[in-house]
Amino acid sequence: MEKERNGHSADCLVLSYPTQGHINPILEFSKRLEHKGIKVTLVTTRFMSKTYHKDASNSIALETISDGYDEGWIGHAESIQAYLERFCRVGSQTLTDLLEKLSSTSNSVDCIVYDAFLPWALDVAKKFGLVGAVFFTQSCAVDNVYYHVHKGLLKPPLSEPQILLPGLPPLQPQDMPSFIYDLESYPAFFDIVVSQFSNVDKADWVICNTFYEQEPEAIIK
Repeated sequence: MEKERNGHSADCLVLSYPTQGHINPILEFSKRLEHKGIKVTLVTTRFMSKTYHKDASNSIALETISDGYDEGWIGHAESIQAYLERFCRVGSQTLTDLLEKLSSTSNSVDCIVYDAFLPWALDVAKKFGLVGAVFFTQSCAVDNVYYHVHKGLLKPPLSEPQILLPGLPPLQPQDMPSFIYDLESYPAFFDIVVSQFSNVDKADWVICNTFYEQEPEAIIK
């Protein structure tokens, strides 16, 4: 096989949400994949790619897709919700185009690791019969809170003086992420963090930006 001749066990696309706080952790994870012998291609938006500086210490390739705002969405999209809706529509199509392009070369893809803020990427992966791995940039403890909100097991606005969740110590409402504690603070971002779990049960792998020693109980639970 071509991949064996190139010394790679698999080819993986890693798709990041286009902000620095999301690109940095998923890029670090990409470096670890590369260290394990996996060929990694980082995928970001055309606008965000202009800020990416290639690290000579690794061989991670870069490809781009469109979010529908190739000159930047701030000042152009009506709202964050409008941006996400257009990103879903345009991003799905341009990611499909990218996979079709790569499939005609020796760089055909085996797996997509995608930022949890972009759940539509899993639908694209499955359309091509690829392994789909969701990457959560926040800790397991925070994701635990969002997951319980998504499932309706934790219902904002919080009225109880104490919140008990598996794997976490007893918490007060003000200990919660601001999106949960104060629903009016960032309503659009509340939708983003909760919708991360819309199809998580269909992902082949779930990866969190954490390590066991930091939060063992949250990881086990």
